[in-house]
Amino acid sequence: MNREKKLLLILAFNVTLMVLEIAGGIISNSLALLSDAGHMLTDSLAVFLSYLAIRWSRRPADHRKTFGYHRAEILVALANGVALAAIAGYIFYEAVLRFFNPQEINTGILLAVAAIGLAGNLFGLFILKGESHENLNVRSAFFHILADTLSSAGVIFGGVIIWYTGWYLVDSLIGVLIGGIVLRGAVDLVMESGEILLEATPRDIDIALLRQEVTQIPGVEDLHDIHIWTIGSGMRALSAHVLTDNISTRESQEIACRVRALLGEKFNIAHTTLEMECETCGDACSFILTEKDLENSGEGNADHGHKHG
Repeated sequence: MNREKKLLLILAFNVTLMVLEIAGGIISNSLALLSDAGHMLTDSLAVFLSYLAIRWSRRPADHRKTFGYHRAEILVALANGVALAAIAGYIFYEAVLRFFNPQEINTGILLAVAAIGLAGNLFGLFILKGESHENLNVRSAFFHILADTLSSAGVIFGGVIIWYTGWYLVDSLIGVLIGGIVLRGAVDLVMESGEILLEATPRDIDIALLRQEVTQIPGVEDLHDIHIWTIGSGMRALSAHVLTDNISTRESQEIACRVRALLGEKFNIAHTTLEMECETCGDACSFILTEKDLENSGEGNADHGHKHG
């Protein structure tokens, strides 16, 4: 089974379990179970976005979308982050109401549904275990499912406490805890999506360190006008000017290849646009501009004289 089919299989399981937990939460009157369903929605989103990232990475760019369709994934993530924040807000609101007015919980249904959810999450972890080491997007989905596995275990733990003690406030406490996890995931999703849309430098990249690493390459005098941004999940781009000595074109290209290899290996930047400069390039550009200005000035004077003639 290839990577895409595995993700689709896990997505189908997650959505089925989410619907089951929503129904079980309503029937059992368990806020913890409903909260876990909201958390499972974040996992389903992570798996879905990982699937889209793999699919869209194969779609060819065209003359209007020169980077392809990677940003569509970011727009979907932003919209879902906002929706998840609203879900977390509802969980907190409902939890406050239940603190003042505890409601009876059907622990039998709660434990049965939570156990099914835990089994489904363990199945997802088993399916993605081997793939998570090879793909960043799949690794992200793997850790989302791992977090939901822990949430399901927490719901079961709370259900056992209610079963033996009859203390229904435990359900609200666990609901708030899971709601906090959902809110944190939603905020991270919105912040990361916003930073990508604003073309901010990825959080894990230190530009000063990157510049230091590149300038240690033999032949590189300086690296400046650095711009680093994210196109889509796992797809980073960089544009910069590389200053060298007065060397041949062949040597410049060899240095550019070394720079690209370093950026890909240490900073996971695969798409690079490098402008090679030499010590006297600035003077040469000034000379070219001066000659062009003189030509334009001469043409202007000739036109002026012709008009007056």
